[in-house]
Amino acid sequence: MGNLITEYRCELVANPHSHGSGRYGIRVMLTNDISTVFPYLNAVLDGTWYDHENSIFIGMVRRYRCAFRPHEIQVAANADPTTMPLIVSEVVSQVNQVWEERDGIEPSFTERKLPPVYHIFRLLPRTNCKQCGYTTCLAFAADLRDDKVLLQQCPPLSRPENKGIRRQIVALFPSGLETGGN
Repeated sequence: MGNLITEYRCELVANPHSHGSGRYGIRVMLTNDISTVFPYLNAVLDGTWYDHENSIFIGMVRRYRCAFRPHEIQVAANADPTTMPLIVSEVVSQVNQVWEERDGIEPSFTERKLPPVYHIFRLLPRTNCKQCGYTTCLAFAADLRDDKVLLQQCPPLSRPENKGIRRQIVALFPSGLETGGN
């Protein structure tokens, strides 16, 4: 059947909300549209968010959080830029493997959508304290929504008295939210 992803370019991108943090992401630009694999990825991967109408798929590929669009894959923050070729290779390999095995996979068009950034932001402390490494709570909320940061990275939310607020934020996400044990 052949590989779905055969040609791509990739680049390391600094986290735009946390300059100088040493956190990077990877942007993979694709020559062909890969949106046809999204329902198959949605069927086999855990912790996915899928918006079929807008062709957006987010899920864990191997151990990396990835956001897929028809001609692009973004891999969440990684502290070591030297690992970029290995990470891209693993992600591309997983996508191609699912594509290769698609005849034996029942595609899932079940849509799970991410909550609006503003709904997350409204629950955050909104102090812009910068303790999380972000310049604003809104920037933190945007990356939390896209699973580029863990909820525990907001020190005020790690306080015991904010346990209920943490639960409310986690409840906004249809598949739960990675909280790193908090």
